[in-house]
Amino acid sequence: MIAAVNAETPMTEEAAAARGPRYQQLTDTLVREIREGRYPVGSLLPPEPQLCQRFAVSRHTVREAVRHLCEMGLVSRHQGVGTRVRAARGDKQYVASLSTLGDLMAYARGTRLEVLGSRWVDADEALAAQLRCGEGEHWLELDTCRYATLGGEPIVHMRVYVRPEAAGMREELERGQAWVFGLVEKYGGERILEAQQVVGAVAVPADSARVLGVRAKSPGLLVRRFYLGRGDRLLSVSVNVHPVGRFELTTTWRLEEAAGRP
Repeated sequence: MIAAVNAETPMTEEAAAARGPRYQQLTDTLVREIREGRYPVGSLLPPEPQLCQRFAVSRHTVREAVRHLCEMGLVSRHQGVGTRVRAARGDKQYVASLSTLGDLMAYARGTRLEVLGSRWVDADEALAAQLRCGEGEHWLELDTCRYATLGGEPIVHMRVYVRPEAAGMREELERGQAWVFGLVEKYGGERILEAQQVVGAVAVPADSARVLGVRAKSPGLLVRRFYLGRGDRLLSVSVNVHPVGRFELTTTWRLEEAAGRP
């Protein structure tokens, strides 16, 4: 995070790029500090010069970060007074409108991914049923969480399962690449031709609850996405757990006139 970037511990350009734009790093840090109570509701954020000095960033970077905090509903600006904290948690949820594979790609690119861990698994009966694969199949499981680019709390705890031939994508994910869809194609050597989505309610499991910062067994949304290649070959599966109030999925149906119908 940008909290580690100061005059005593400069960050290389490569490392900074891997962590995202400076304004985003600053936004994430301030969101966390507001949530943790460093800046309580009703208090003022430090003035721009102090934030610039503390984080070794420009005024433009500070203003961009504050603008994003305003859009999230966390702070409000007051002429002649300063930037006041109005909420410890954002009042907006992430909205995804997914109608095509292009929409799905845009959703992924518009978020930030954090890799929590990875492991190799052989699908037992329960996992095979969840992934719609054969028992004993070998998969790389990537444990991740995804954030909106505006920062704030994670919008989803996501486990991604990929074939062994796509294992090289793990390094790019760890460097901050959020586009899992594209990496599956790049490292798997096969184009994704179809994505199937299954949505249902879930009591948030304990491991997901810890990542998302919610109570275990609280209401949530379970979204499974199956990515298929040639001959309906299963290339990857993502299992997504969303907490209440942070994600909204919009789907549009349109009537298509039958051929020859007046």
